[in-house]
Amino acid sequence: MASSGTRDKTESSGMTMVWCSAVAAQYRSTLDDMAIVLRGCPDELWEASIYEVKKTDQWAWPPTDRDGQPFDDPAVRERKFQAMSAVWRTASHALWFTDLDLPPLEADWAPPAPFSPRDEEAYVVPPTYSREQLLGYIDHCRRKVDKLFADLTDDQAAAQLPEPHRNGGTSLADILVQGVVHLQLHSAQVRTFLRSQGIRCADE
Repeated sequence: MASSGTRDKTESSGMTMVWCSAVAAQYRSTLDDMAIVLRGCPDELWEASIYEVKKTDQWAWPPTDRDGQPFDDPAVRERKFQAMSAVWRTASHALWFTDLDLPPLEADWAPPAPFSPRDEEAYVVPPTYSREQLLGYIDHCRRKVDKLFADLTDDQAAAQLPEPHRNGGTSLADILVQGVVHLQLHSAQVRTFLRSQGIRCADE
């Protein structure tokens, strides 16, 4: 008969595996969903705004490029401004933060090219990313999910991030759950917008 200590360790290990498996599955399914909606978005809606961006919105006006330079042409400035809620921009935002937090303490983190660490700075509107680039980013995030959850332990998940981190004092487990919810939110946001335009994706 197994001792109490052995049984406790076995049960703890089993719970860790169940938790990791469940959260990892949510990441994988949501990344799959994002890929489906991006493939289902017609070219004419790729740069369409999901919602109207207002000048009173925080960190929105005036839009700038990655170098912090404003767009001088009024028409370009307005187009870039509304691009903050475009289909491609919504997806790149969600994937950028997913990448950042898988895992959140990765040394010298930077997204894969052509994405930039500055893409999510206040007021910045990066160059329009293509469908192929965003689908490649999804594959990159899938690989990070597989790598992180393959070796994640209960102690690692429970550990709090150090204070200098933007989520300092929060456990890795909380960050991972918040991260997948954030990804789900934006994937659903794109899908809902496409439905409002009469577009049904391949899985509908």
